[in-house]
Amino acid sequence: MNKSSFQQIFVSILSVLIIILLVFYGYRPVSYDLSVGSVSNRDIYAQRSFVDTYQTEYEAVLAKNTVSPIFIRSEDLSDQNKTNMELFFSIIRETRNHRLSIYGTPAEDWSEYVDAMKSQLASEFTNIPDDHTLDVFLLMSSSAFNFMQDKGISITEIIMMDNVNADSLSQSIDNRIEVFNENYPEYSSYSEELSTVLKCILTPNSVFDSDATDEAGENAYLAVINEPVTVDKGTKIISAGDVVTEHMYQSLVDLELIRSDTTDLLILARIAAYIIILSIAMFMYFIKKDADLFPDMRVFYMIVITFVIPIVASVYLAELSMIIIVSLFLTAIASTYLGTRDGIILSIIETLMMWPLYNFDSEFIFVSIVGIIVTGTIAGKKNRSFNSASLIITPAVACVLSVISYNAIFTTTLRDYIESSVLTGVSVVLSIILAIGVMPIVELFSKVVSPVKLIELSQPGNPLLKRLFLEAPGTYSHSMMVASLADSGAAAVGADALFCRVASYFHDIGKLENPKFFTENQSDGYNPHDSLPTLESVSIITAHTKDGVRLARKHHLPESFVRIIEEHHGTTYPGYFYFKACKEAQEAGLPEPDPDEFRYQGSIPSSKESAIIMIADTCEAAIRSNKLNDIDEIEKLIRKLIKGKIDQDQLNNSGLSFDDLEKIVNAFKQVYAGTLHERIQYPQ
Repeated sequence: MNKSSFQQIFVSILSVLIIILLVFYGYRPVSYDLSVGSVSNRDIYAQRSFVDTYQTEYEAVLAKNTVSPIFIRSEDLSDQNKTNMELFFSIIRETRNHRLSIYGTPAEDWSEYVDAMKSQLASEFTNIPDDHTLDVFLLMSSSAFNFMQDKGISITEIIMMDNVNADSLSQSIDNRIEVFNENYPEYSSYSEELSTVLKCILTPNSVFDSDATDEAGENAYLAVINEPVTVDKGTKIISAGDVVTEHMYQSLVDLELIRSDTTDLLILARIAAYIIILSIAMFMYFIKKDADLFPDMRVFYMIVITFVIPIVASVYLAELSMIIIVSLFLTAIASTYLGTRDGIILSIIETLMMWPLYNFDSEFIFVSIVGIIVTGTIAGKKNRSFNSASLIITPAVACVLSVISYNAIFTTTLRDYIESSVLTGVSVVLSIILAIGVMPIVELFSKVVSPVKLIELSQPGNPLLKRLFLEAPGTYSHSMMVASLADSGAAAVGADALFCRVASYFHDIGKLENPKFFTENQSDGYNPHDSLPTLESVSIITAHTKDGVRLARKHHLPESFVRIIEEHHGTTYPGYFYFKACKEAQEAGLPEPDPDEFRYQGSIPSSKESAIIMIADTCEAAIRSNKLNDIDEIEKLIRKLIKGKIDQDQLNNSGLSFDDLEKIVNAFKQVYAGTLHERIQYPQ
């Protein structure tokens, strides 16, 4: 692990700890020294929505204890009722058998048998029919008795198929008797007596099920617990002068307004776990994306500072409103210097870290994400610089529309519409204006480059470009053509076209140290290399990358430009001088020289932009040197030169794919096709 990586890890851990403390400080509510029975000296409101555990428990217990008892049908009682009905008719039949003597005359002791029947019925059943009803069943014809016995037992079986209690039994009997009268009108004269018998003999077959009742009570309890009573933010919990009840005290505990040191530690632990999880997710994204995303520690420090600033601001601004959007400060800066995707990811993570400060308000997170996406998309454009007005106005309009749509769903008042829209719009505008204003300071200390800075550097009045135009006009012309090629190639593969164009203007500024030693600046036919040893010529030629780095830093060019200057020749060597040295060695009978003695002392391209400029520089020089005018020949040479870079492992770290290289070839062809087109001949 190098020093830079260790510093990044240390600063990252320190930043996470600082964010945890900031969020804990801003999230932790004010504590009150109150207890049950004490008197509050101020109004206390819910600073966030919360679950009222006291009221929830009260309603859950109430629901459990007011659940209706559950009765189930008893098979045993149902069978017993059928048996009782059969026994009743059996006793009646036995008495009927003694009504006549063996001679067919009325039995003299009939009344004794009737009294014995009544005694037996009284011993078997709790309730017995009245004398009139018994007489009807004793005196009816045998066929009628048999029919009534059959129907009495069958009605009993039908009624006992249902779950009947004391209240429903009588109604069930009446319903069955009504059906009996409809189906057997010839026996309807006996229906009243049959009803009396059924109501006396039958008993409910429904029994209380304690287990089912207890289970129903538990389900009712859990149903309330699972849908707890919630209290909305802003609800008054206690008024000044109120005596604190158990309910009020529990609400203060639920809101963590009654705290001890243990409570604070629990809050801190929850916040720490929340922030650490988000931090791990963010670090995993950037490590997976690029392990060396921040090679320059100044850029890393810039991102860390701009990440923490909105969180610090939210600690104090969140008390004013839940929809003050400050995360767009980071979005505008990070998207400008790191790109749209990285800027959006960083900003969303930051917004989630700030969410506890806004009491996890859903409107805040919705509006913030909309603003982040819109701001990141505009600020992260690579094909052209953003317009400051569009960067300010478009996110503001998007966020205000988001606020309006959100409030429309929840049907808030007109005052809430206006207040939310104004606060959101103002906070978004101020956040982005502050970010734009800070960018020059960011560029000063971090040496990163924004689109605005690129446009400034591209002006012809730049001192280095002036010198290049006056002292090395051939190199200046070469650089302009390289810029056109690099711009076109970058646009074709989705790289930063504006950066490629402007960086190309400066890629050969090292030649200002010895302009006449480069053929494009030799106009009088004199070549100083003709009188110099080959190795000395090589040292002058290859030194222009180191000289360029020195000049770039002297004139405070961005570090990204310095890398382009250092990498635009990679670790290749000037083929002309190497082959010249080989020829000289062959003529002198010496072994071929080592190619490493001829190489540029730079690094291979570390980005798409750097590789594109390298290819553009090589192709422009070769095509100009060979004075090619045919597009097909130009294409062949471009492909040959790119293959040479691949064979020399110059594009290994560039991130360019073979598909990208094909797009670059076609883009370069279009540039040359436009440059070499024929004009019509104007008349004299």
